[in-house]
Parts: sequence; structure tokens; C-alpha cells
Amino acid sequence: MKLVSPVRLRRLKPLVMPAAQLLLAFLLTAARLSGGYAPFALALTAAAGPGLPGFLCLAGTGVGALLFMDFQSGLRHFAAAVLIFTGSTAFCDTRLYRRPLFRPAMAAFMTLLVQSIYLLHRSAGQWMCFAASAAVLAGAAWVWRQLWQKPDRPAAVLLAAALAAAAQPLALLGPVSLGRILGAGLAMWMVSELPPAAAIAASAAVGLLLDLPVSGPQLLLCAVYGCAAGASALCRRWPRPAAALIFCPVAAATAVLFRSDAPLGVLYESAVAAAALMPIRRRAHPARLEPPDGLVPAGITPLRQSAAALRELYDSFFRGTAPTPPENPSVLFDRAAEQVCRSCVLCPSCWHQNYTSTYNAFNDACPKLLQRGRAEAKDFPLYFSSRCVHFTDFLIAVNGELRSFLMRRQYHQRLLRVRRQAQEQYQQLGEALASSAVHAVANVTAPMGYRIGSGLRPREGERLCGDQLASFEVGATLYLLLSDGMGSGEGAHREAALVTRLLRQFLEAGIEPAPALKTLNGALQLRGEEGVGFTTIDLLALERQSGTAAVYKYGAAPSYIKRTGAVTRITGQSLPAGLQSEPPEVTRIALQAGCFFIMISDGIADETNDEWLQNLLAGWQGQDADVLASLILSESRSRKGLSDDCAVLILQLPTPDAGGKKQV
Repeated sequence: MKLVSPVRLRRLKPLVMPAAQLLLAFLLTAARLSGGYAPFALALTAAAGPGLPGFLCLAGTGVGALLFMDFQSGLRHFAAAVLIFTGSTAFCDTRLYRRPLFRPAMAAFMTLLVQSIYLLHRSAGQWMCFAASAAVLAGAAWVWRQLWQKPDRPAAVLLAAALAAAAQPLALLGPVSLGRILGAGLAMWMVSELPPAAAIAASAAVGLLLDLPVSGPQLLLCAVYGCAAGASALCRRWPRPAAALIFCPVAAATAVLFRSDAPLGVLYESAVAAAALMPIRRRAHPARLEPPDGLVPAGITPLRQSAAALRELYDSFFRGTAPTPPENPSVLFDRAAEQVCRSCVLCPSCWHQNYTSTYNAFNDACPKLLQRGRAEAKDFPLYFSSRCVHFTDFLIAVNGELRSFLMRRQYHQRLLRVRRQAQEQYQQLGEALASSAVHAVANVTAPMGYRIGSGLRPREGERLCGDQLASFEVGATLYLLLSDGMGSGEGAHREAALVTRLLRQFLEAGIEPAPALKTLNGALQLRGEEGVGFTTIDLLALERQSGTAAVYKYGAAPSYIKRTGAVTRITGQSLPAGLQSEPPEVTRIALQAGCFFIMISDGIADETNDEWLQNLLAGWQGQDADVLASLILSESRSRKGLSDDCAVLILQLPTPDAGGKKQV
């Protein structure tokens, strides 16, 4: 028996996110540190930004301040939340707001404005407590900056740790705390999911967070969780229950070593957390196998990634899209009437006074002439054929339009069949790759270091940029990708982001650039039948061991290679992806240490107007890719204004003495 129908669940789905924002802000207000500060609720408000998400977090923070804090502390806390929400609303349309550091810095500054009045004549210890709380606030706002759009693992771990701190005052049985059970479970989970060093450090940080309540620091759980995680990390290769059996006694022994008042409570909490976590871990990792030394499993994983990429392509472009409807047969009579009736003296009578009877005559004749494939005089009612003074000419025009209509309908049906076959091929290929065999390849390390500089600028009056950038590694190959959606604004941004995401997924799955681009271009051609915009693609594939590279272009702007004072331009003549069936243009090049590779969108310059850019590159003597990207954007703005979206992506290959470290 179903308690809740699926239809009702679908109706409740839009309410899940607003309810989570309100509830989390309310609960995190209970996670207070020394000095009575609750930085996590303020960080959540800053991460939510303006609009309804920020307002819901503000409301949850206000209710939490009323229930969990005294009047003065709660008033200051809510005032800081109001200022943070006001700042997000005031600056949301500015370029400054889009900088990653803006919201963390703004949240810390707004909190300082409120709390500084209270702290003016307080001791240095209280100032240090506030400084620590402000640092936690800024760090949490930084980690949670994409929490409501695309949450990652660090954001989820920090949120779980903050909820554990909020639940710490809840005692279940004697000294056993619900918050410490959550903290111990989180530490055990991180031991199984993170590298040993990172797991130990993160577990100690969770313990430190639980050691900082309102009453003052204790610095006990920091050592307990850190030591227990270290001992448990030594048993990563053992059966899973062994890690829990090691974690619990080591945690209790560490509590005894630090003279805790309740070492049995620590043991009970760890045991409860292990018992609760054990089935979850089994479902999450049904068969974890460690690869041999020097080898990575390159069969199942890449092939599954390839299958997932094809499924993602199918879902993004085709799933849920209905084919274009066939042409309405009434167009036959409209076009025939344009040829014959417009100049007829009876046109006002037929098309104004007797409009209904005229169209009724067409509707009566339509099924017969479509079935026969030719219009005859007997198909039309007598009241129409006898009244029409140019009936013979009208019949000839209808037959001409009917032939064109039938040819268009035949073409449309063929196109639908081809489209359906292509969709099925994407789906079948994904299923075939998912069931392919396993093989292994050597894990290759790449010696060549690099630095990346980039910059985006939306068109004037637009909030979103229609250009998208990406840089990532796949094995020993470095990829730089620039995609420019047709037009500007939200539509161009959506198309460019979709193409960037799908192409990156193909490449990370191990598919070579040429077939990946061909597959994506074919999908865009099919999607173009629906009138959706097209996208330029500019892709660099660099083999970091040898320095050989390939540049793939689908309608992209020129790219440039700068070696000291010499500048080489790479151009292409192909159309954007989705507008042609030919493969992308490929240019093979060799990149050496000390050179720069510059990719731009056509909002910066094009092939007919880039002399100023070549002169700028030839004369620039700097060594910072970010500085060069900012200089190009600034010079382009002074020359062309903000008439189009602009993007710059720069690869710098430093010389060995300059420290070829990777900087993304």
C-alpha cells in the first residue's frame, strides 16, 4: 500500500530546497563557538545570496537566534544576518559580486560592523574569540559558495560537521551526545573516503570544532578523533569492520590519556557511530579493489565514463524533446490564395464577408485531395466553385502547392526516421560501452609544468557571459577549451555551458578529441532542426611529455603563440559546431618552455581586426598569464567597448628556472 502517491511527491519536490534552506539556517544557529558566536548560520546566509534563498536563510537565522541565544547575542546575530543579506542584494548585479572572495569577505566585514560596537571595551581574549569566529565564517562562506547550485564533497563534509556541532548539546543517555556521535561517524567516513593524511587532518578539525562550545575550549576531541583516525587509516586494506574496531578503543584510550571525565562516553559514541555507518559504507563501496603498483584500472572506469558521457549527451539533447509537428495542410490554400485571390475583384466578398464558408469549403476538399495526391473540381463544394471567377487558376495553384507540400512532408518523415535512428545509436553505443571488457594501462606522469590565466566579461547589460572556459588534465594530456554561444545573455550562456560540459565529459572518459567533437557536432546538427542556437568550439590538446599539441576549431576566433617577441596566428575557416557535417579543422603545433598560447573569443578580436592584439603580444615582456589576460580584456574594452561577450584563456609554459608549477 502506497502511503504517498508519486504525483504528490512530484508536487512536493519544488518545496524541498526552500525547506532545506530555512531548516539548515535555523539548526546551524545552535552551532555556537566560544564567545557565543554562530558563524555557520551567517555563512549559509552569505552563500545563499539575494532573492528567496537568502531571505529563507535570513528567516531561519532569526528564528534560531530567538530560540538558541539570549536577547543581546541573538539581536547582534540577527542584525549581522540582515546586513549580509542586504549586502548580497545591493551588489548582486555588479562584477564585484561574481568574484569568489566577495561574499566571504563581505560576511566577515558586516559581522565586524555589528560586533565591534559591543567589543570596543572588551578584553583581548574576547577579541580573539571574535577573530576566530570571523575566520570560520569566511571559510565556511567560501566552501559553501556553490552549495545550492552544485554542492561538492568539502561543502557536504563541512555542513555535516556544523550540524554535529549544533547537535552536541543534545544528550541521549548520560554523557553520550548526539553531536559527538555524528562527529565520530563523520571521522570514520572520512578515513574510508579520503587519503590518510587528509582524513587525519579533517578528523582532527571536526574534533576541534566540537571542542569550541560557548563555555570555552577543551581541546580533547581534536586529539581523540585525530589519533583514532590515524590508527584506523593504518587498517584501510583490512576488512571494513576492522577499521571500526580500531577506531573505538583508540578513541577511548586517547580520552583516558587526556584525562577525560567520560572516556566510556567516547567509547559508546564511537561504537554507535560505527554501528550506524557500517551498512552505509557497504552499500557505497560494494567491491573496492586496490590497483597494482604503477597500474590504474583503465577498462571499466573509462568505458563507464564513456557510456555515461553518451547517456548525458542523449539526455541533454534528446530526452524529453518532442519532434517538430508536421506542416498543417491549410498552408496549401493560403499560398494558393496569395497567388490567385489577392488580385481578384471578389476577394473582399470571399475572404471577409464569407470567410467562414470559404474555409469550410477548403476543409471539405482537403481530405480528398490529400488522399488522391491531386486536386480536382469535384473536391470543392458547388457554392464555392460556382462563385469563384478564377477557379481554374486556383485549382492549378492548389495542385502546385500540393506537390510541394507532399515533398516537404516526405522529407520531414525521413528526417524524423534519421533523427530517431541517431538517438537510438547514441543510446545503444552507451549500453555497449557500459558492458565492454576490462583492461589496464600504465599510469603516466607528465613532466611539463604550466600556468593558466583566464578572464570572462559579459556583454553590456547582461549578467551572464555567453562564453565559457575550461582547463583540465586527462592522464598526460592537458586540454584548454573555449566555447562561444551564439548571441549573448542567458540563452548563449546555457548553450556554451552545455557544450563545454559534454565535451569535457567525453574527453575525461578517454575519448579522443576528433571523434568526441564529431559526435558532439552530429548531436548539435540534429538539435539544430529545432531552431536551437549554435556554438563555436576552440580546443587545445597538449601532450605534456613531448610538448606536441593539436588545435581543433569549429568556427572559433584565431589563436596565438607568443615566443619572446614573435607571434604566430592560428586561424580556421570552418563554421560553428552544428552548422556543418565536416570534421573540425586541426592544426598540429609544438609548444616549448617559455612560450604562451592565447585563445580568445570573437568579442576580443577576429581575423580581420587583430593587428593591435598581435602588437600587444609581441611587445609584452611579463611572465604572468593572469596579468596578460587582464591586459587583453582591458585593451579590448577600450577599443570595442562592451558590445559582445569576451573570453581569454592563456596557457603559459614556464622555463625550468621559473618554476613550472601547475596553476589552474
